[in-house]
This record gives sequence, structure tokens and C-alpha cells, in this order.
Amino acid sequence: MDIQTILAPVAAMLPAAWGDDVRLTVAGGIAVAVLMMAVMGVAAALGWRRDADGVDEGAAPAALPGASTLRAAVPGGAAPDLDPEEWVSGSIVHFDRQRAVGLIRCDRVKGHVRFEAADFKRAPRVGEAVRFKGRHGARRRPVADVVERLPGAKRAG
Repeated sequence: MDIQTILAPVAAMLPAAWGDDVRLTVAGGIAVAVLMMAVMGVAAALGWRRDADGVDEGAAPAALPGASTLRAAVPGGAAPDLDPEEWVSGSIVHFDRQRAVGLIRCDRVKGHVRFEAADFKRAPRVGEAVRFKGRHGARRRPVADVVERLPGAKRAG
């Protein structure tokens, strides 16, 4: 097949004042742009994305100047706003029963704290007050390791 016969319908839509070479060049550029967008769409749909920071939960963060003083100040290497040895209180704002994963809203931590319920029947319900010990996981997103209901706290709502 000849490329000119393939691009002829698109080139016919372009202004007649342009020469044949210019119209075919513009039609070819449009075809290349459409193909590139299709390839990028398929790649995004299949999840062929590179991890932005390349850090997983178990990996140690890269050494930065002054990082040793931060680690010495807080045990376990967590950020100062989420100490893994301190109990923090919050309330359950979301719980997915099929995945056994939920979110806790807490005033001390920016964003929601993620937790996993090991025992489905004893998992806290949405609106209940809880206390948790947490850490920072991948991309510094907070994760609760231990979640307990507050004694004597009633369900909100």
C-alpha cells in the first residue's frame, strides 16, 4: 500500500491552497499524533507506569543530609507527627468489607490513616472512635499497625 492513498482522504479535507506535499505532511503528522495517543492510552490502561519515587513500604528511605538527626529523634524512623510507640485517637470514616481495609480520620495526621482488619467480625464500624499506633508507609502515607476501639466510646451518628 502506498502512504499517499492512505492519507488522501485526510489530505482532501485540508485547504486546497496548500500544495500536495504540505497537505500530505500535515495529514501524516496528524496520523502520527493519533497513533501516539492511542499507544499512550493503551499503556495507561494496562498500568505500564513507572513508580514515581521507587520506594516500597519495606525499603529504607534514601540518605539525605540531616536525616540521621530526624531518625535519632523519633524511634523507628517515622515522621515526628506519627510516632509508632504512641497511641493516637481518631474515628473510622470508611471500611471496605470485601477488602478488609479502612480509613481513620485523625487530627494529628494529614490525610486519612489506612488500616487492615485482621478479624472481620471484630472490625470497627464507620463512626466509631478508635485508637491506633501507626507509621508512615510507601510515599509517606500513614498506616495504622494496631487499631483498638476506645473503651466506653459509643458509635457516632
